[in-house]
Amino acid sequence: MDNGLKYNSITEYYKKTFGHSVYKLALDIASTCPNRDGSLGYGGCIYCSAKGSGDYAVAALQLDVAKSKLKDKASHKYIAYFQSFSNTYMPVNKLNTYVEQVLKDSEICGISIATRPDCINDEMLLYLSSLSKQTHLVIELGLQSANDNTLQIIGRGHTYKQFEETFYRLKDNNIKVCVHIMNGLPSENIQDMLYTATVLCELKPHSVKIHCTYIPKGTILEQMYLKGDYKPLEMQEYIEIVAKQLKILGDKIYIERLTGDGERSTLIAPEWTLHKRYFLNQLNKYLAKMKK
Repeated sequence: MDNGLKYNSITEYYKKTFGHSVYKLALDIASTCPNRDGSLGYGGCIYCSAKGSGDYAVAALQLDVAKSKLKDKASHKYIAYFQSFSNTYMPVNKLNTYVEQVLKDSEICGISIATRPDCINDEMLLYLSSLSKQTHLVIELGLQSANDNTLQIIGRGHTYKQFEETFYRLKDNNIKVCVHIMNGLPSENIQDMLYTATVLCELKPHSVKIHCTYIPKGTILEQMYLKGDYKPLEMQEYIEIVAKQLKILGDKIYIERLTGDGERSTLIAPEWTLHKRYFLNQLNKYLAKMKK
């Protein structure tokens, strides 16, 4: 680790891999999820916004619009990030149409595809394996928690075993996997959250995104919050949990995210998640104290 902190930032990986900073363009390719379209259920996970956690994503072919959102971040290269909903939950030829379009842009140096572990069939896996040989590919696989009871409570519609099976199928095909986890989910305590980090340490994914559970308007989680059935984490609680998780994950797994970014106009709570820079400063101060 050469960033002086207790984790390896994905920024360092990009610099080593591409020779300079790289930023991700959040894109929406009009996908959906099996627990939204009726295959498993309707409405999605209890915390999922109407935009499928892609609140800042723009239509896939509007790359210039996506780049303009990052105008204060100088970069010559970008990763096209298919963010909203589950982006392998569509026919291979449809996904490939979007892939081919974004790869025509000379500034695109890779693709990240967000999806669920139950949305990669054999045909899709074969396609992704081929795509990984053409460009820098990362599959962003939502886990959220390694606790099956939690997965049931939040309405994920899949088990940890399903996640693990898909994870190894991707890894066996030399496809990089970034795993998403969430802290502060209903019914979870600190032991549950640290257990999820321990599981990931054993799996050794390429990278991890750590999210704070926040409450968007119009979600089941909002109803739980208003009834007094759910309380989000305070910032200091979250910092202490993340610090422990980073220690567990070690320096072999890249960390791509340390908290979530709710859209201001739709965020119910916690308010501190709107102040990302302040949060990161406080986390880094806490990590520095731990290091002494």
